[in-house]
Amino acid sequence: MHRGGRGGRESRGSSGRGDRGRGRGGDGNRGGGRGRGGDSSRGGGGGGGGGRDFRGGGGRGGREGRGRGPDFSQLTSCPQVSPSFSFWMFSLECRDKNNKLIDGRTRRFQLFQTGFWDLFMARQLSPQQIEDLKRVVFFQNLTFMSGRDIPGLSTPDQLPLTLCDGSTTNGDVMRIVHMQKLSAPKELSVAWNPAEEHVVLADLRCADCTQAFRDEQSLLQHCRQKGHQPVYSDETSVTKPASVAEFEMFANVALEGALRERMARWGREFIDPQSFTEPTDRNGQSLGVKIFKAYRCNFNLMRQSNTKSAVARLTLTIDLRAKLIRTATLLDALYKGNYSPSKGNLSKADMDNAKRTWIGETVITTYDKKCYPVVDLLFDHSPDSLMIPGTQTSHTQYFATRKKMKLKYPSAKPMVVVQGRNKSKIFLPAELVTGNELDPEVKEKLPMIAGFNPQERNKAIDVVREYLIPGAQTTRGAGGLLPALGIALQSPINATCKVMPVPSIIAAGVSVPKEKADNWAPVLSKAKFNVNTSQATTLNVVLVCSAFLIERGGGYKDTYDRIRDLVNGHNAKFRLGNKPHEVVKVDANKSHHGAVQKHFSGKVPANVFILDFTKPRGSMDPDYPVVKMILAQNGYISQFVNFNTYRHDEPRDMKRSNIILQGVARQILEKVGVRIWWVSIPKELPLPSVLVGVDVYHAPRVFNPITKEKVGKASVAAIVVQIVRKENDILTYTKTFVQEPGQEYQLNECLEQTVKAALKLLHEKPKSCVIWRDGIGEGAFATDAIDEMKGIRKGLGADAVVGTKKIENSVPLAYVVCQKRIATKFFAMEGQQPFGAPSGTLVEGFQGLRHHTFYINGRAPPFSTPKPVRFITVHRDAGLAQVDIPSLTWSSCHNYANWAGPVKLPAPTQYAHKLAELAGNMPDHGGSISAERYANTLYFL
Repeated sequence: MHRGGRGGRESRGSSGRGDRGRGRGGDGNRGGGRGRGGDSSRGGGGGGGGGRDFRGGGGRGGREGRGRGPDFSQLTSCPQVSPSFSFWMFSLECRDKNNKLIDGRTRRFQLFQTGFWDLFMARQLSPQQIEDLKRVVFFQNLTFMSGRDIPGLSTPDQLPLTLCDGSTTNGDVMRIVHMQKLSAPKELSVAWNPAEEHVVLADLRCADCTQAFRDEQSLLQHCRQKGHQPVYSDETSVTKPASVAEFEMFANVALEGALRERMARWGREFIDPQSFTEPTDRNGQSLGVKIFKAYRCNFNLMRQSNTKSAVARLTLTIDLRAKLIRTATLLDALYKGNYSPSKGNLSKADMDNAKRTWIGETVITTYDKKCYPVVDLLFDHSPDSLMIPGTQTSHTQYFATRKKMKLKYPSAKPMVVVQGRNKSKIFLPAELVTGNELDPEVKEKLPMIAGFNPQERNKAIDVVREYLIPGAQTTRGAGGLLPALGIALQSPINATCKVMPVPSIIAAGVSVPKEKADNWAPVLSKAKFNVNTSQATTLNVVLVCSAFLIERGGGYKDTYDRIRDLVNGHNAKFRLGNKPHEVVKVDANKSHHGAVQKHFSGKVPANVFILDFTKPRGSMDPDYPVVKMILAQNGYISQFVNFNTYRHDEPRDMKRSNIILQGVARQILEKVGVRIWWVSIPKELPLPSVLVGVDVYHAPRVFNPITKEKVGKASVAAIVVQIVRKENDILTYTKTFVQEPGQEYQLNECLEQTVKAALKLLHEKPKSCVIWRDGIGEGAFATDAIDEMKGIRKGLGADAVVGTKKIENSVPLAYVVCQKRIATKFFAMEGQQPFGAPSGTLVEGFQGLRHHTFYINGRAPPFSTPKPVRFITVHRDAGLAQVDIPSLTWSSCHNYANWAGPVKLPAPTQYAHKLAELAGNMPDHGGSISAERYANTLYFL
């Protein structure tokens, strides 16, 4: 699954958005929730937000003029904690027989199960009471937490307490060494709203079991029948307020426990395994996948006001995603219906090809949805013939007895060898695993088959909402686990929102009408720079073309002529020659980077530009990053036109082909330094201003055939510095840095070097600086973010300290973090139907606890639910106090030259994202890129 909307390789999309074209635009991973949200998967931790819905106001607004925009005036169903809320946190110590600490989570969990439940609690409670207590006790490796008082562990005087003394655990010992009773954090308002006619002195939950109730009468009736007691405020016990981190950890593990009772876990999400859809193509044939609705939910704290004195509120994010699994197993993929799996009649060539294809790939087991890398395929064994090591039990018998699964093809070969924990080997029948990668035709359809509209997300919120309502569940624990712990629903809270106006956009003297604000590509064809032909620089085009296209009758020449006319039609300061300066012929059956390297090792003309028409062998040409690296060594600018996506020499639809090539023509001009359009910026921003974008690309792990495991590749940090002298005059300097695999931080020296080099090369003395940093979480704000700001200040020439100390004679600086992989969605209501917030929606009603926070919907795609980006202003100097950072950010979202419409991130950060991905996929991780030769160009688009 993918997030969609990403620019791609130069001309694959219909409007030439990026190196991969318009992007896949998918929604297979999009989240959902009515309101404030927290972080989701790969980019950060969990976090709250979201409630019932936003009640709509003044019309839909949005795409054609935006109207008055939605009125996000009320967010309902915000969670809260009860007045007597508390929980217990216990610290664990685990040592082996040699008195060394045991760090492995699996072993620690085994010791906890044995020592705490089988030994200690078995002496305190009955089996039924133990099962009830297990619902509110949560193991967390170094600690465990409980939502109730545990018999035998009431006071710290009973500690340390030995759970396992080593006599039955091979000498391994586990002890409870510390305990603390914690209440809600001091930042959180815990004012409960009792019924108006009377005051409830106790929570509406039982102190002796995991039950919560809708009203006081039901609670008292339960206590009389069971002999239990309600939860009262215990003023005699020693309780201290929990920290925000401790409270959020407990709330989220409790939420996970509640979801686990009724759903199955898949990665970080939860699904109903019995509820799925199987999409089909236009002919009614199955696409070979099942799609599950996956829920990811997180609690966190937020403030409603942009003042630090405002009381925090507990919020919940409900994120709906799509989880896909292939229905075709590895056995189906190997035999493809042409063989009989039971006979195992594959040829040696088929077996060799299967090993090349599958070894190193990740597969998913169909019965428990776990992922494993493939180490080997054993074509001389089947589930019947391969025995469990050390036993006389076959794998067929093992799955029948242990997994309660009868194999359909017990004699089918091969057995799949996958890597388990600690490099152990696991043997799986081929009929029980499926590939992790989707077929290309399925990926293309993801936006249609795996996207969720606001109505579907609306229903998903109601599903999770029931977990917070006492008595809403009808199965085990009908009272609800969360209400039983003191976490339920609260009254509505207010949210403020507005739809920001479209900034003024000028395309070479042609104003972009407001109604074209979502896509002004048609307007750009009218942009004329009126540069005299004799004063323009003619680019010497080296055309790299496959023999496949050349041998088809010269259609590539017509394609070149069309691109040339589109580029020259803008009358810009750069032009393409009437015909290519040289044509490099590439064998269609060979990698073409060899021909490119050979050609450019000789004499190369001045003002060279490379236009690559090579038809890729697949949707992702492995030669692409290699060719880019070869050209980058000498600072050559290039443009790829992918004939595999669309045949421009024999177009089915000439209009569509022209749209793509118009985007290609604009990319060519933007790459060599021509600004096709420019955007107005807030007048309060002191000019010249340095705008910095930072992002880090983490390459996927690759399989090492020698060590039989996946290893990490180097990460690449990209820093883009743009100096804005005026709206239509922007200078650019970019640089990449190779990082350790997975390293996101420690960029202070990199930022210092880049900013200092940019100012020196471009001869500017800035009066302000704004940084948009992508990829860091809130835990790094007080450490790594501060270090990076120090590095930038040094690069600007101000060796000042960030903090309360007044900074004299320095460039005022603002540091803003962009968090795009969040679960937040904002809905407005049109009657009873929710719809996604339009492009430009600004929400400031949900603040972080320590920093100014705002959300912007950059784009509002019609086929799915819009997803905003969370921006956190970590620091802003007094010299920029009058600058409207949200407005500046929104304006910059319209300045990304690779897309004629607003994007999610400010242009410098989007450029950094693009550059980091390009460099990260090069064999040398961008080490060959010359920042000085590429100054004032956007070569990486």
